[in-house]
Formats: sequence, C-alpha cells, structure tokens
Amino acid sequence: MKLKKRIICLIVLLILFGLPIGAVTANQSIQSYGQINTLDHDANIDNEIVVIYQNQGSVKDLGLTTNQIEAGEKLSDQVDILKVKDGDQVDALVSELSDNPNVLAAQKNTYLKLTTLPNDELLSQAWQFEAIGADQTWDQVNNNETVVIAVIDSGLNINHPDIVGKTTTGYDYVEGKTETVDLIGHGTAMSGYIAAVANNEIGIAGVTGTANIKIAPYRVGGKTVDDYNVDLGYACAALYAAANRPEVRVINMSFAGDEVSPVLEAAVAYAANAGKILVAAAGNDGNDPVTGGNTEIPSAYDNVISVGATDQDNVIADFSQHNEKVDFCAPGVDALTLWGEDEYISGSGTSASSPIVAGACAVLVAADVTLKPAEVETILKDTAIDLGETGRDNYYGDGLIQLDQALAQVTPKERLTISEFSSDVATGQPINTPIVLNAVASGGTGDYSYAFSYELNGETTMIQDFSKADAVTFIPTSAGIYSFRVTVKDADDTVAQADIVNYVIENPIVTTTYRTQVQNKGWLPIVTNGEVSGTEGESLRLEAIELHTNVSDYNIGVRYKTQVENQGWQDFVENGALSGTEGESLRLEAIKIELTGADADLFDVYYQVHIQNLGWMDWAKNGNPAGSEGFGCRLEGIRIQVVLKGSKAPGNMAQPFVNP
Repeated sequence: MKLKKRIICLIVLLILFGLPIGAVTANQSIQSYGQINTLDHDANIDNEIVVIYQNQGSVKDLGLTTNQIEAGEKLSDQVDILKVKDGDQVDALVSELSDNPNVLAAQKNTYLKLTTLPNDELLSQAWQFEAIGADQTWDQVNNNETVVIAVIDSGLNINHPDIVGKTTTGYDYVEGKTETVDLIGHGTAMSGYIAAVANNEIGIAGVTGTANIKIAPYRVGGKTVDDYNVDLGYACAALYAAANRPEVRVINMSFAGDEVSPVLEAAVAYAANAGKILVAAAGNDGNDPVTGGNTEIPSAYDNVISVGATDQDNVIADFSQHNEKVDFCAPGVDALTLWGEDEYISGSGTSASSPIVAGACAVLVAADVTLKPAEVETILKDTAIDLGETGRDNYYGDGLIQLDQALAQVTPKERLTISEFSSDVATGQPINTPIVLNAVASGGTGDYSYAFSYELNGETTMIQDFSKADAVTFIPTSAGIYSFRVTVKDADDTVAQADIVNYVIENPIVTTTYRTQVQNKGWLPIVTNGEVSGTEGESLRLEAIELHTNVSDYNIGVRYKTQVENQGWQDFVENGALSGTEGESLRLEAIKIELTGADADLFDVYYQVHIQNLGWMDWAKNGNPAGSEGFGCRLEGIRIQVVLKGSKAPGNMAQPFVNP
C-alpha cells in the first residue's frame, strides 16, 4: 500500500512540473545505434547530418543524446548519417560536431545532381570512340591483373547484355545491399561508356575495349524513376569504400553541386591520398547566365580531373561548364551508350564525358599498372588535341583526350610484386629457434631493397631495415603469435609488401624428472619440475639421486655430482645415472647440477636443497654448489627445475651453500 502511494505521488509531481511520465530516464547518451531508430532510406534528407570521422570512429565518440538524435546509420568505418529530432538545431549540431576532435568534417546532408541531359533513344554510330582514338586501342591491351573503375552513380543494370561479365561487386547505399539496381538508368549509361562489351556482335563497345577492366557500381542516388539526386552522405561513404579497395584504380563521379561541402572534400582527399585517379563531370550550367563559369564540386577539388563536353565537330557544348578547374574535354553530345534492360540511348552532358576519360585512364593503367595518377594525367595532357584558344583555356582545358596517342606513350611494365615470402621452418617453433625469412621480388624497376619486421602483441619491431639482402635470420625470444612483414622498394621508390601471419612461437616444453633415495624409505617416486623429493621435518637423510631433463626440439642433457659423507665430491654422472650411494647409509651434503648438449646455453637449471638444522636454502644455478661443506649436515629434500635462459629465478639466490 505504501509503494502504491509513492508511485501516485511521483506521477502527481511529474504532472505538476509539466514533465511527461518517463522523462526522467528518456535522455540517454548515445553509445550505439541500437538506442535510436534506423535511418529511413525512403524519407527525405531534411534534418540529416553527414559525419566523417578522423579515423575509424563510432557514434559514441560524438557526445550526443537520444533527445538530440532521432535516427542514424553507420555507412562505413569513417562515415555516419544522423537525423536530428529538432530541425532548428541542425546548424548548431553541425557546428558542435565540427569542433569534436574525433570528427574530420560534418555537414548538413544535401543533394548533388547527376549531370546527364538525356535525349530520345537513338541506335546510331557511337562516334565518341573514334573521336578519342579508342577505335585504334580497343584490342591493344591484354592485362592479367584486373583494373576496376568505381562508378559512383545511380547503380547499374548488371544484366544488360552489353555489360554482362564486365562488372564486379559494388554497393547499393539506397537499399543497403551489395546487389545494385538502376531505376533511372543513369549509372548504367555511364558504365556503358566505359565498359560495354567489345567484339560481341551487339550494340556498342566501351572505351576500355577488350582490356581486363571492370565496373564496381556504387548506388548513391536515383531512389525513384524520376529522381536524379545524389545523396551527399552516400557519395562520401562510396568514396571511402572505393578508396579502400586496392583493385580500384579509377573513380568516376558524374554528378555536380555548387555548395561548399567539407565532407565531400574530405572524402575526395582520402581517395586521392589512397592513390586513386578521380574523374568528375565539370557540370552542365555553362550556358546559365547566373552560374555559367562557376566552379562545381567535386570536379573543382584538388586531384580531381574535371571534364567538359564536346560535340562531333570537336566544339565545346554550350552547356559544358567552363572555369579554371577544367582539365580536359571529351565527347558528351549525342554519345551512344546503354539504357534500360537491353536498349541503347544517345546522351548528352558532361556526365558522359567524365566516364569516357575515366575509361581512358583505366586503359593506361591496365597497360602499365605502375602508373601513378599524376603520371596518367600528364600523359593525357601531352597527347591531347589542343582546341579553342592556344594552350590551356577554361572551356577545353588542356584539350580533347586522344587515347591512341596516350597509349603509345606507355611502356608496359609489370607491377612491383613479392612473388614469394616464406620461412625456412614451419609455424609452431619454440623460442630461440633461428628462422630464415626469404623474399623474392619481381616487376617494377628492379634494384630492390628489402626491409623485414615483425608484429607481436600490437607492437612492430624492425628486424632488418632496407638493404639489398633478400633474406634475414630472426631468433624469437618470446612466445606468441607473430606476423612477419617484408617491404620491398624498387629504384623508383615504389613499395610492395607481403605478410606471413599467425606464425606461432611456443615456449619449449621442459620436463625435469628426478627421484631420491631416503634413509629408511628407499627410493621415492619420481617427481617433476620443482616438486619436492625427500622429506621435511622427519630428520631423514638423502643418500642418492637420479636426475633426467628433456626439452622438446632441443639438444639438452644434464650432469650432476654430489658431496657424500666421508667421501667428498663424487665425479659427475649424466642423464639418469645414480649419484650418491646405495646401502651404505651415507648422507648427501651438497650437490652441483649443470646442463649439457648443444642447446645448453639457451636454458638455466635452478635447484634448492633442504638442510639439517637450516631448512630450505636459497636457490643455486648452473653448476654452483647447493648445501653445505664442513658441517656434517645432511640433505633432506631437493627441488629442481629448468627454465629458459634469462627467465626470472624461482626464488632468492643469495645463499644456496654454506661452508666454514
């Protein structure tokens, strides 16, 4: 009854103070997305914030509460999207998040625009390939290593008969799955310019011809059949995903926007730092009286190739955006490509020009996988047809790319690779085992230098810094699971790495067995590894001892000698032989123990004795005497153990032996 009254009183207080029931516990610090709703992909993006982390962060690093955030989703290790409950607080939260040391960039989510100007379906001559010389290169590159172009767009109809076999896994951020669809056809059209199947007796051929080049489609927009928007957050996540794939060498972005975007700029910079060739449409507002001549993103960012559009007469299209950031131009008016389930269309826009250049970049990389982004751009610049004003201008950039001329400038080279990285002994070795690591490099520009290192318990240690030696001997002194790495550098400072992982180094299995003969009791049972043999508190003498030691995979033996009543020190005996006397009732007074064998210097033997009237002495080590001399005191018990060299002593070692 009292509990019921207290609950009623609490409810009354909450009502009096205007608080909803449950408000006391409603506001919680967000530690995971399980505390809030899942982001609705079909809803508009009002009140959403895109967050890019400095490193691989999580929502718990943002200091947000459930009163502030309604829903959210982690798109990748670096990119999250949050939906704010109160739209009036979006700008304040963006500012707060931007100041968070765990955040690289934060911005209110927005839409970018796909930049195609689609025309009616037209199955006609695909003139764009001849215009850039692709008709001369379509069968000239036969690369073994697949080069992948990430097309960040509206998805891809992978079942179009003229693209089958030319795709690899991407991601559909709209649906949240790896299989992509394309409701509006834009991404399919862009992919067709690049990689439509060549020499298959149907349709057209992509710029890349028969080269081993594939499309990785990333769907970041086109939620409905008439939606030509690109979700900014999805685009950022796709850039990070593509940048983290080593097989992706080129990224095409046929979309544009005119807002300042710190999150998109950060994502582009990340991809550029990962060594990707980034290509983007210059934009389609060139003939707009207000925005014509403005820069657009992402084409205006550093390390992005900005592409304008030309027609069949090599004249810049009136819609092609013009500014100081334009790098090249390529066909982009009535350029034939894929459409729908099995159709074709001629499209216009800098969206079309961008994938044509992206495809050309991929062909050059396929011919020489060692090419860096800056080298590819230089080759295209040096071989482009100068159009418009002499030299570079804001409409044509450095000119109309010519793939045949560019390809002629490329000397095919094999990528620097490590064809073999091995150890001379298998995993599971005991510590102190010499391990020879050997690497074989190929490709690149020769004159290799090798560096070897290992990782153990999260710490990396150099075994051998860069040198011409392609092999190194490593002797592990600690047990654990190792990862070995070789880094190879060629004459151009190109780097390749290879790893041996989960290499187990074990502590050796040490077995020390011994038994003693005791007054009135005879031989006691065998004991091992530090156990007591003998007696305590019974005043019984030790009369003899037998000792044996074994260490797996090591050449180890033991020898020992005892000081016997009236006889003094006996000679050394080895490996299980008797030291002392039998049937003579003579006490042992002291003992010395040493290790023998080729690997004896890798281990220490410790031993401790119990002496008449004195009790347990301190530990002796490696041949030093333990016991007494000149006092006539009997040994009554003994402990022995063998450990790795340098291991901590089992106890004090100050006084293992006494003499007058």
